[in-house]
Amino acid sequence: MADEHARDAATDDAAAIPPATAADSPGESRAGASGAVERSGESGGGGAPTRASAAVVLVVSLAAAVALIGGAGPTLSVVVAVAHAAVFAASLWLVDRDRWRGPATAAAGVLALGVGASFAVAVGYAFLDLLAAAYPVTAVSQIRPRGLRIVSATAVVLGGTLALVGGFATVSGRLHSGTVWAYAKLAVKTFVVSLVAAAVMLLTALFARFGGASEAPVFAPLVERVGRAVGAVVAPVPGRTHLLTFALLVAAASLTVARGVDALPVAELSTPRTDDRVEAAAEAVVRGARRTLVGTAFALPLTLVEFVLVPADLRSLVTPGVYGVLAAVTASHALRALLLATALVAGGTAAAVWLLGRLARGRAADAVVALTPFLGGGAVVALAVALHGVVLSPTLSFVADALPGAFETTFTRQSGAVVEFYGSLPVVTTLAAVLVGMTAALSLALALVASAGALPESAPGPALAALGTFVAAAFATGAGVGAPLVLGAVVASFVVWDAGEYGAALGREVGTAADTLAPESVHVGATLAVGAGGAVLAAAVHRVAANATIADVTTVPFALAVVVAGLLLLVAALR
Repeated sequence: MADEHARDAATDDAAAIPPATAADSPGESRAGASGAVERSGESGGGGAPTRASAAVVLVVSLAAAVALIGGAGPTLSVVVAVAHAAVFAASLWLVDRDRWRGPATAAAGVLALGVGASFAVAVGYAFLDLLAAAYPVTAVSQIRPRGLRIVSATAVVLGGTLALVGGFATVSGRLHSGTVWAYAKLAVKTFVVSLVAAAVMLLTALFARFGGASEAPVFAPLVERVGRAVGAVVAPVPGRTHLLTFALLVAAASLTVARGVDALPVAELSTPRTDDRVEAAAEAVVRGARRTLVGTAFALPLTLVEFVLVPADLRSLVTPGVYGVLAAVTASHALRALLLATALVAGGTAAAVWLLGRLARGRAADAVVALTPFLGGGAVVALAVALHGVVLSPTLSFVADALPGAFETTFTRQSGAVVEFYGSLPVVTTLAAVLVGMTAALSLALALVASAGALPESAPGPALAALGTFVAAAFATGAGVGAPLVLGAVVASFVVWDAGEYGAALGREVGTAADTLAPESVHVGATLAVGAGGAVLAAAVHRVAANATIADVTTVPFALAVVVAGLLLLVAALR
């Protein structure tokens, strides 16, 4: 009898376990055994749908986006938009890797150039191609409709590109807030490296142009100008005051000394006998530097008086004796050199201590990963250096051919003048930096959208694919796409979202690798049937409304009934 009660209790306890917990426990056990940290984009916890629903999202969004972009824009935009989505999804996958993090992060940084370039070509070429086809116009009345058509078609290409990104990211399962923020930071760092390299090349080319043909092409003019700037700071013109620059040197030296001494590990480096005295001395130095910095900050506005008054008027205002002392102190070469050297040494000490602290607190692999974005930026610059003579001329010809006649002539003349003035290498490096910057802007925008909750955490990839498809369908009519394709794209957007959200829910319950084809087929089929029925009803309403007028007695009640029915169906669908 007691055994029977024990078996019943065990049965009741087993039945009380929720199905999701029972399904999730094997995965948790495997994760714990392997020592791997489960990422939000890899399993059910982060919105990864099942394989069947991911395939539905990819296929439907791909078909709808390709059809809409092909109907509104050129064929090249279709191909490049698909390539952009694939490269962007691959970059997110690389950033989210646990194994080989260093090489994967560096590869993602290099791919940032391809992400920006493909987006610019997909959207920009569509805009330029439509602009060239629409203009010039024969009448002023054609400007507005053709302009609206260009804007609508560009919006279709943009929406279709977003839909493709969402579809490919759904398959990879890496589109979530953490991964997008990581990729945004990577793209920004890569952009900074390429931008600095481009700025250096442009400046040195400019110096070489104004300095003569004998100037070295890259670094010699920059070094010479930096040397002149340092000389102007250390050795200004004697015989007059230099209040502002001297005050800035004092402020820089005070700030860096305070930061550098405060960053030193005084307690760790001092002995028990000298511990208190060394710490007291360090605190005294820091306090003195901070007080000097505050006093200098308050005195900075007073130094601007030398830009308002000429030296003679300033001498008569403060008396010749005081003016002579100020001139001797603020123009002292030795004192200025001491202040500059102090600022450089203290600043270098603070930076070195910070870097050593980061290395001591983290692992060597983490330090390597932290430096890989800069390696990616260097690789982008290296590609520009290696290929600048090959890619520049075809790129300029490609853009010129896509412009209308008058714009083509102007662009060819202006671009040729720029290349002749700066050279092909600085121009190509600048273009590469701009494209990487475009990737940084796109990834930051997507990260902000994801962080704000606009993309639901349950299924962010399907949500982005559905949103892009719906936006493209909304503008497709203005771009000349037929009503059947527009209605089909609207239905496709709802199918993509519903299939992705349902697949994500199943993935959280039974795992992403489970065989869920049968229930998902029924669910997607029902959604498709409802959407097709709504599309047929909308087409019938459009046909009736196209043959009626607002003055017709039967039109207003019919329209009112259709609107009320549509609202009720929308509320039911949302519930």
